[in-house]
Amino acid sequence: MKIISITLLLLCININAQSPPTQPLMGPGGSNYTHGSVIQTNSTSLWTGDGYWLFEPDQPKPDSADVVIFNHGWGVYNPGPYGQWIEHLVRKGNIVIFPKYQQNDGVFFTTYTPNAATGIIDAFDELQTNVNSVKPRMNHIAMIGHSFGGVITANLAIEYNSYGVPKPDCFILCEPGPGTSTGHLSTYSNMDTDYKSLIVVGDDDIIVGNTFGKMIFDSTNIPTSQKNYIIQYADSPPTIEATHNEPLAANNNYDGGTIATVITAAYATSKIDAVDFYCYWKLADALLSCTFYGTDCEYAFGDTPQQRFMGNWSDGTPVTELEVFPKVTGIEESVTPLISFYPNPANSVIHFEKEVADVSLLNLEGKVVLTDENIQQIDISNLAIGVYILRIENTFQKLIIQ
Repeated sequence: MKIISITLLLLCININAQSPPTQPLMGPGGSNYTHGSVIQTNSTSLWTGDGYWLFEPDQPKPDSADVVIFNHGWGVYNPGPYGQWIEHLVRKGNIVIFPKYQQNDGVFFTTYTPNAATGIIDAFDELQTNVNSVKPRMNHIAMIGHSFGGVITANLAIEYNSYGVPKPDCFILCEPGPGTSTGHLSTYSNMDTDYKSLIVVGDDDIIVGNTFGKMIFDSTNIPTSQKNYIIQYADSPPTIEATHNEPLAANNNYDGGTIATVITAAYATSKIDAVDFYCYWKLADALLSCTFYGTDCEYAFGDTPQQRFMGNWSDGTPVTELEVFPKVTGIEESVTPLISFYPNPANSVIHFEKEVADVSLLNLEGKVVLTDENIQQIDISNLAIGVYILRIENTFQKLIIQ
């Protein structure tokens, strides 16, 4: 009788358990990849605290690509614990530079930013001089920084000239810290004001907390229309957590061959879930699209429903939303609804959900290559393969032709 009761209890638990959100098929954070594989290059040494890993899109291999500089967290000088996020970024069409700034866990903090700068400079040299490399679009550079990599990212956003690194156009700081002055600049108030930037912290981050993230948001003079401070919350932990480890997304295929205590711990604590798809991956994808192409801005900025959304549990209940500062009231009514179209990527004809008054297609140089009016579909079969900006009435979206 006791065995039957336990079995019934387990069945009830299984029936009532809700599944967390899976990766969306489309949009920022989605699995609509344009490349089938990733080319990896390891230009690091066990004996120095600099160097870089390089990840380029392949299948098909583009002539050029936007660049993401990914500054790792303290002690995680191996791309493997971030591997799935790296793959996501590259298969979306970006080159990823992963600079190494530590030789081991004992290297002093003052060397970290200059070491990262050396790796970045060397990586760009390789991309620009190697005839087999995908060429970097030097006017489309973004930085992502996790943990101490967030400090390095903020440092380089100010001191890019003194280090000789290309100035990024945008950056996202993911659980940046520590909050003490270790490795920090004396002030960040003199940061250029033309950046687009996001600062994301975890509500349960007990490793670095939120001190550095708040300081960057409060002290920089970037307009609030171009920067947001975002808090990610746990929901039904341990299913969806909000710890310092949330940006980790391990994939052993990207292991750099280095082993250390923090690297091992990073592998052990990594998981790929809704926090990746709807927080870090979504926000980073949207930040790049918004900065480089003027699309997906409603997913990156403005305290919009699209920005805050974290997916739904299998019963339709929304996961606890991101909290965005500065808050905007009434934003739900002010967001311009997007007109959906399909397929994307496309190779012949794209269809709109309804008849649209006017449509324009622009290439990455901003030149209009196609335009039409009062249509529900448009023929793009004569256009070259590549990334375009599709203007549908007063909205802008990215279109990939392959």
